[in-house]
Amino acid sequence: MTLHVIPYIGNQRVAEVSRETIHRLFTVVLKEEGASQTTILHTRTALSAMLQMAWDNGYRKDNPVRGIKLKGVPVKPVVVATKDQFLRVYSALPNQPAKVLARLGVSSGARLCELISFIQEDFDFAAHMLVVRRSTVEVTAKYHPTGARFLTREYTKNGEHRRFKIDPAVSAMAREHIALHGIGAGQVTFPVRLFASTEAAGRARLTEEEIDALGFTDELPNGRRYKHGTLGGYVTAKCRCAGCAQWSADYARERKRRRTGRSAREWTPAWRNDPTEYLGADVWRRIWNKAVDDAGLPFRYTPYEVRHTHASWLIDQGVDLARVQYRLGHGGLQATTRYVKILDEEDPKAADVMSAILGDVA
Repeated sequence: MTLHVIPYIGNQRVAEVSRETIHRLFTVVLKEEGASQTTILHTRTALSAMLQMAWDNGYRKDNPVRGIKLKGVPVKPVVVATKDQFLRVYSALPNQPAKVLARLGVSSGARLCELISFIQEDFDFAAHMLVVRRSTVEVTAKYHPTGARFLTREYTKNGEHRRFKIDPAVSAMAREHIALHGIGAGQVTFPVRLFASTEAAGRARLTEEEIDALGFTDELPNGRRYKHGTLGGYVTAKCRCAGCAQWSADYARERKRRRTGRSAREWTPAWRNDPTEYLGADVWRRIWNKAVDDAGLPFRYTPYEVRHTHASWLIDQGVDLARVQYRLGHGGLQATTRYVKILDEEDPKAADVMSAILGDVA
């Protein structure tokens, strides 16, 4: 809105914006500015929501964005993991909090913005029930009431709360996790402090003796070599061994401590202070992606695709679409039916028929 809509129609009253103006924005102005088709579609969605609100509140008699057809963009295929593939990634996660988060994610199908919002009161451990009632998003300081990083909304993406049963094993894991880490009433179940430390990332600190044993870097073109775990080793020789990486992390923490006045043990987001303990998508993505790399999957398995995996597994086991839709929090069945397509893509029947017909042809 700030980059593309406001500069173009910002001086017009909402009630006076015409369909022709909107059409020209999408088909001429944005293209001349070099906006991608994806950006144009996102701009249309935002502008349509704004004008629909104006219509609903009586400031307009219509929504001029409705009915304007734009060229879509190719939809990337949705990738899901098999049970074996998911377990390989799960086993590669560095610690208990990461495994509980992943296990709860694949068992509930909740979005990451919902997973990081869970508090103890959202669980009914006796009945193995879970309530999804809020979502937390990362925003810029300009759009946050207090200039912080995370903003929690007391509703989910489709505006409704969901309550459903989770399997007893993951319910027990969540209960033990809360007790183990002393998470009290009203506190987030997956605080960033359990994920953002060096130890949580699965990197044990090297002792001075261990760093000394690493010796020196390879010889550079100028004939010089640098000791591992030093400025020269990391910056000049561009070494990324465990010793040099530890030096870099320590240096970054010390700079942050001097800048913020907080101790090195305290977690401070790199780009803006935040008083909450919400787990940022960037932190979780780094941990998850490393586990995916270590698991050696034949495709890039993103954190969001854990949600796809949940839906596909349920449909494959015969759970009806309406129940899957409810667990996922979809506004309609259309979004849920795409998971049927995924199963159709992986159905081997047609390939088996061709193999039976031509399998012996060299």
